Amino acid sequence: MAITFKTTACGDITMLDANAKQVLGIIGKDFGVRGVITAAEAPQAVVRLQAAIAADGGAAPDEETEPEAARAYVPLRTRVQPFVEMLEKANARGSDILWGV
Repeated sequence: MAITFKTTACGDITMLDANAKQVLGIIGKDFGVRGVITAAEAPQAVVRLQAAIAADGGAAPDEETEPEAARAYVPLRTRVQPFVEMLEKANARGSDILWGV
């Protein structure tokens, strides 16, 4: 399944459930059918995501020992950058981010 994040500040972002669950967990939100990240919560969410990116290191699985995992690997930075931009735009415009609506 997929979750679509919506805000009036920019276009929608759609993520697979597993990726959305990871991102929401990083920013301290519960993964559910519906939810909201308020404009006031957005700056702290950006800080948490940037800290997670820094801690991730971006090391891909070894292609020789795990070829399938290495081909499917997407660094956290790549996966969450559009969402970070959405959070920044939502904060700047005072707009909440919703999902499940």
